Amino acid sequence: RWVVKPVTTVYRTAVPKPARTAVSNAYGNYGEPANFLNSVLQGKLSQAFRTLDRFILNTSLGVAGIMDVATDLGRPKEPEDFGQTLARWGVKSGPYMVLPLFGPSTLRDGVMTPVDFFVDPADFVRNAWLSPGWGVRIGVAGGRIINFRNTLIETGADQLLADSLDDYALARSAYLQRRRLLLLDGNLPADADPFADPPAEDEAPAPPADPPKN
Repeated sequence: RWVVKPVTTVYRTAVPKPARTAVSNAYGNYGEPANFLNSVLQGKLSQAFRTLDRFILNTSLGVAGIMDVATDLGRPKEPEDFGQTLARWGVKSGPYMVLPLFGPSTLRDGVMTPVDFFVDPADFVRNAWLSPGWGVRIGVAGGRIINFRNTLIETGADQLLADSLDDYALARSAYLQRRRLLLLDGNLPADADPFADPPAEDEAPAPPADPPKN
């Protein structure tokens, strides 16, 4: 509210929307190696190779990712993070919590947020290849936060909270619902209420069982 949002407001004023979209696409492409790694750690090998295909398409045809050509070619983004990986390994979510700067989370996801932010395969490759100074590294990390805050504004999250009678309850409900969809890969059980808060101890879907043998 007092730091990131004002900076993001200046960014939105100074940078036209097409350029902001290009920046968002580039950061999204930059995060694909982390999506690939977490897909592998979760045993989602088919998804991992779809993510790799998406990364190659956007890096080449999309000019370093500033254009999201992969989505138009049938390779939509499939985000994964270390919190989802722990959930896949059976670690419970723990209580809901709000992190400074990063916002809604759970104990499990909050513990893994620094891992998502600092244990990034793309960062390791960049640092080994280009050896950028700390000014560049901090700038890239700061840009990632500003881009994320800009996305929240553009998707209407700020206005939704402003119009809510209880913004804390709304943010909590929205976060937990979205998180459950991610953990279930968008496949809610047929009898589930998509607008109900998930149980406090959510679980990632178990790997599909092997077909019965004749």
